[in-house]
Amino acid sequence: MKALLIITLLLSTIAIDQTKVDLTNSKEMLIGEWKFVKVIDQAGNEVKQIKRNLKVPNLEPITINASGPDIIVKADGTYTKVFTPKNSDTGNWYIQSKNEILYQMVIPINSRQGRMIIKTQEIFPDKKWEKDGKGNFLDGSIDTITELTKTTMKVVYEKDYVLVYAKILK
Repeated sequence: MKALLIITLLLSTIAIDQTKVDLTNSKEMLIGEWKFVKVIDQAGNEVKQIKRNLKVPNLEPITINASGPDIIVKADGTYTKVFTPKNSDTGNWYIQSKNEILYQMVIPINSRQGRMIIKTQEIFPDKKWEKDGKGNFLDGSIDTITELTKTTMKVVYEKDYVLVYAKILK
């Protein structure tokens, strides 16, 4: 029983330490190039695939490969998330709270994706997309950071998992 209590206290301490992220005082540590390393579960085990509660036509949960993009966070407030060599998002980033970053992807209005958004809005007129001053569409997402050091960043992923990143030091 004592061993269980000690383990519980130890795990609680670890969890508390991870919530001490304060991006408002760690902005310099955030800036740089972050290489995706792995996805881990709450026990720290590496995860290769995750089942999502989204449904596909046959009503079965879907399984996705557990992965994350490489991220470049620039001091000028811009970012790039590289999912594949041919698929990346760019936009602006903002500190949303002490442990959250808002990534606001900029979708050029005259791009293929921008034209698709325009068509979608014609079909669903109640769906409104935020726009920047140039008329480009903005699509925001928030990352919750659980740990940030000079070389490591951990980000909440799919609620029960964590993306682990290593900073590329130059």
